[in-house]
Amino acid sequence: MRLIKQWFGFYVFSNVHVAIAAYCLTKITFLEFGFKNEYLALFVFFSTILSYNLIRFFQLDKINSMTAIWIRANKKGLLVLNMLALSGVGFYAFKLSIRGMLALLPFFIATVFYVLPIKNKAIGLRHIPALKLILIAFSWVGITLYFPLQEAGHLDVSHQWLYFAQRFLFIIAITIPFDIRDAQFDLPELATLPQVLGVNRAKIVAVICMVVFILLSVALKGMQSNLFYADLILMLLSIGLILYCNQNRNRFYTTFWIEALPILWYGLYLILL
Repeated sequence: MRLIKQWFGFYVFSNVHVAIAAYCLTKITFLEFGFKNEYLALFVFFSTILSYNLIRFFQLDKINSMTAIWIRANKKGLLVLNMLALSGVGFYAFKLSIRGMLALLPFFIATVFYVLPIKNKAIGLRHIPALKLILIAFSWVGITLYFPLQEAGHLDVSHQWLYFAQRFLFIIAITIPFDIRDAQFDLPELATLPQVLGVNRAKIVAVICMVVFILLSVALKGMQSNLFYADLILMLLSIGLILYCNQNRNRFYTTFWIEALPILWYGLYLILL
């Protein structure tokens, strides 16, 4: 039982779980637009593991102390995982087009400056008030939606903006519980939504995002579509998890259950298609 708990903790806190979520969002893009590219989906999976762990490395002295202790205690396992992830990124990058890789460039730059200092200032973009949430959503939408579409040659973005808006709102909504969890640890100058509006109002913003999410689903898929019913189930479960979250919840509540929502979304699509 103890070994299972250790493996589960490694799966969650080493960012394999969030990488599967990114993989599933990419696969949702394939289903919505009618194409497949497993090489690209696996590239997203490995690059998510690598980028999230690098972000943690650069923020090790600033993140929650329990997480920092866990990272130091599991540094050998993380080193092996990151080497495998780097190998995966390198291998699958050569399977992708130059056009697709260039489409990733803005999101790569955003990730770098998310943690690294700007000029001589000891702050990254994440320390600019209110920008953290938007930057996270921008990066996730770019990597799991814009990047696959560019790689597949779906270049007419004007016909895709509703999908971008829906995905953006979903990421915003499920990221807010993380800000609620970290409100007592985040620096005041981060000006996250829970810090600025309070926890309850931040939840209201997240719920509004999910309501607009389902309205966009009606516009995109129609109320008779099985994909709409999948989106509806996702919206209801997401709102339930958002309303139930607070600063005292176990870290697994956000790092496992909230991050499992994209995986659930993909599973619903597979079941109801």
